[in-house]
Amino acid sequence: MSPSDRGSPRRALLACVALTFVLHAASYVLNTQLPLHLLTLGGSHAHIGWLFGVTTTVGLLLRPQVGGWTDRFGARTVMLPGGVALVLTTLVLPLADRPLTVIALMVGLGVANALISTTASIVVANESPGDRRGEWLSFFYVFSSAGVALGPPLGFALAERGGIRLAFAVTIALSLVTTALVFTLRAGSGPPAAARAGGLPWSRHALPASLVLIIITMGHATVYAFLPLHAAAAGLGTAGWFFPLMSGFTIACRLVLRRASDRAGRVPVLIPAIALLALGNTMLATPPTRLSLVIAAALLGSGNSMLYPTLIALVVDRTPLAERGRAIGTLSGAWDVGVAVGAPLIAALVQARGFASGFLASAVVTALGLGMLLLTERLRRQPT
Repeated sequence: MSPSDRGSPRRALLACVALTFVLHAASYVLNTQLPLHLLTLGGSHAHIGWLFGVTTTVGLLLRPQVGGWTDRFGARTVMLPGGVALVLTTLVLPLADRPLTVIALMVGLGVANALISTTASIVVANESPGDRRGEWLSFFYVFSSAGVALGPPLGFALAERGGIRLAFAVTIALSLVTTALVFTLRAGSGPPAAARAGGLPWSRHALPASLVLIIITMGHATVYAFLPLHAAAAGLGTAGWFFPLMSGFTIACRLVLRRASDRAGRVPVLIPAIALLALGNTMLATPPTRLSLVIAAALLGSGNSMLYPTLIALVVDRTPLAERGRAIGTLSGAWDVGVAVGAPLIAALVQARGFASGFLASAVVTALGLGMLLLTERLRRQPT
C-alpha cells in the first residue's frame, strides 16, 4: 500500500482495527471456555497448560516468517489462509470429544492468530508516522483489548444460556466475519518491500526486546487459564467480571496515555508498565477476595495497556524500513515463545502446589523481564 494513496493509511488502520477486534473476541471466547470444557471431557490442569502451549508454539514458528511474507506478498494474501484456518477450526471444535483432540485443533487457532494479527500490526506500524507511532499503535491495540474485554463475558453468558455448543456457534459466526473483513484490505496492501532481507528468519534488531517479552509472557496465560478456577475455589464464582474490568483499565489507559511513549520515550514508559504487571500477579497470589481481584485487574490492565504497543514502537524505531516486517514478526513470535514455554510449566506448578504458586511464579518472571530490559538498555548504551 503506497502511503501516497490519498486516505489509504486511514483505511488500512480502520480495516485492521475491525479485524483485531473480531478476531480477539472470538479467540477469548474460546480461551475462557475451553479450559472448563476440557475438564468436563476428563482433562486435567496439565491439559489446560498444553491447550495454550500448542496455540502459541504454532505462533512462535510462524510469526517471524509472517513479517517477511507480508513485505513480499501483501497483507491480504497473507491473512486469507489465516481466515480459512480460523473457520475450519471453529467448525470442527464442536465435534471434538476428547481433551487431546481439542488440544490438537488449537493448531488451527495458532495459524489464524499468527497470520492475521501479526500482519495487521505490521500494516499499522509501517503506515504510522514516526512521531505518532506510539499513538497509532495504542489506538490499534485499544480495539484488540476491546475484543479481549468482550470475549470472556460473552463466552460465560453464552455458556450459561446455551452451553458450550452455543459458544461454539458464536465463534463460528465471528470467524466468518473475520475472514470477510480480510477482503476489505486492498490486494497487495502492506508495508513497502524496498528490499528483500535475507539470512535468518528473525531480525537481530528485535532480539533485545524479544528476549524481554519472552520472559514476561511466560506467565501470561496463567490469568486466563486459572483465574476462573482460582476464584471458584474461593467461593467467588468464575469471576467472569474480572476480564472486562481488566480490559477496561487497558482500554482507558491506552486512550489516555496514547502519546506517552512518543513524548516521554519508549523505555521510560516500559519500566512502570512491567512493574505494574508484576504487582498485579503478586496480588492474585494472595487469597482472593472481590477487592483483591479488582486491584489486580487495575494493575494488570494498566500494565498491559502500554507494554506491547510500546515494545513494537521501540523495535520499529530501531529497525531499517526493509526489515520492519520481519522485526515485528520476531517480536510477535517472542510473545508466543514465552507463553509456549511458560504455560505448561506453570500449569504443572499449579497442579502440584496450587493456584497461588502459579500466580507468584508469574510475578517473579515478570520482574525478571524488567531486569532484562534494564540490562539490555545498559548494554546498548555502552560503546562497541
